[in-house]
Amino acid sequence: MERLQDRHPGLVVEACASGGMRADHATLSRVPVQSLTDQQDETLIPAIAAAAPTVVPPEQGAVWAYPQPDFDDERIVFTMVSAMLGRIHLSGRLDLLSGHQLDLVTAAIEVYRTYRRALADGIPRWPLGIPGWRDGWLALAIDCDDETFLAVWRRDSTEPTCDVPLSPASVSLLYPVDAAPCWTNDDTLRITLPEPYTARLLRLTNNPPGKA
Repeated sequence: MERLQDRHPGLVVEACASGGMRADHATLSRVPVQSLTDQQDETLIPAIAAAAPTVVPPEQGAVWAYPQPDFDDERIVFTMVSAMLGRIHLSGRLDLLSGHQLDLVTAAIEVYRTYRRALADGIPRWPLGIPGWRDGWLALAIDCDDETFLAVWRRDSTEPTCDVPLSPASVSLLYPVDAAPCWTNDDTLRITLPEPYTARLLRLTNNPPGKA
């Protein structure tokens, strides 16, 4: 593998953990991309995507996003957010999406391009704990110097509100770009997503050390 990449420095070799949950550090040290799963159920992918940085660095872990023509807007957003704190692998029937649906996908890619290089130096953490396979709410945060990128998913939880134990100086919405604010930020960050299977990607500005 190393000799191959020495001969062809522009070649991108992708490892794949699909099906057997195989990811070892000997392989990861020799490939730039690790495909994390071949799971195509968009409601299950968030648990995989959120837990992936326990093994694979965010800039190396590739998550497939499968927007489909029968998805409503929120389901497309839910699908795209799952890939936006890793390396986006985009698939699905993109050729059958409406113009509006394509705009949602395009917006996700454009937002992702504004911060993707920062992920290489980011440190992941899990404000709601390490994700469980059946958790109703999931969260993944990537700390990048004075800002944090936070993905939050509501899956099948009956609770529309989740308290995320973070106290940022400020919060802004990254994606979806035109959605209404979904948070309050008093003593803790409270996220409200009225409908199941919805997600948001936020940018948090962190307080200086020593300040709450």
